[in-house]
Amino acid sequence: MALFADSAHLDDVAALRAVFPITGATTNPSILLAARERGQRATDREIARGLLDICPGPVFMQPSAASAEELRAAALRYVELEPSRVVVKLPLTSDGLEAAHALREDGARLSFTAVASVAQAYCALLAGAAWVIPYFGRLRRAGVDAPARLGAMARLIAAQHSDARLLVASLKSADEVTEALLAGGGDITAAPEIIRALAADPLTNTAVARFAADWERFQRPDSAP
Repeated sequence: MALFADSAHLDDVAALRAVFPITGATTNPSILLAARERGQRATDREIARGLLDICPGPVFMQPSAASAEELRAAALRYVELEPSRVVVKLPLTSDGLEAAHALREDGARLSFTAVASVAQAYCALLAGAAWVIPYFGRLRRAGVDAPARLGAMARLIAAQHSDARLLVASLKSADEVTEALLAGGGDITAAPEIIRALAADPLTNTAVARFAADWERFQRPDSAP
């Protein structure tokens, strides 16, 4: 069980890491672009290095290229930063599978992203993925029963006696995180605002406010024994 920050914005991840038990971070080209559009001026490798410095565990980097060989070369730019902690995210396509074959020989840690079907999850396991990454929100918006699909993937991983983990992404609320976990998602990656929402509940706030008020009363010299 692990929680990952789905963000490439270094200040956001550092602030989140100071409060929440974040294991690592996940990124992709869209997330890198979002950080750039917010004013962060860093290269992709600088972002990877920064995330490795902030987080104690894996950092997921997703290369983008037009062929399997180019995917491999782009991935190795990240892997060489810290082979034991950088995890390559590959698309579950023929090029992604071909690149995975070569990257395994390079000793890279692998994951497959945007995995939409159980058949694709099976291919990811055969290709040596340490993580299978389905997109909960995208599955739901496509009309798929997302919890059922995650549950089927989790059962497949268990049936194959694989050490691979299900890392659920594309979660848009704390309730969706809960659904994903109960459906069999072992690991979660979510945007900082969603992670912060996991610790928020009005009932907790009410209880804390009552405790604070009672503590103030307790400290008054004239409070009843």
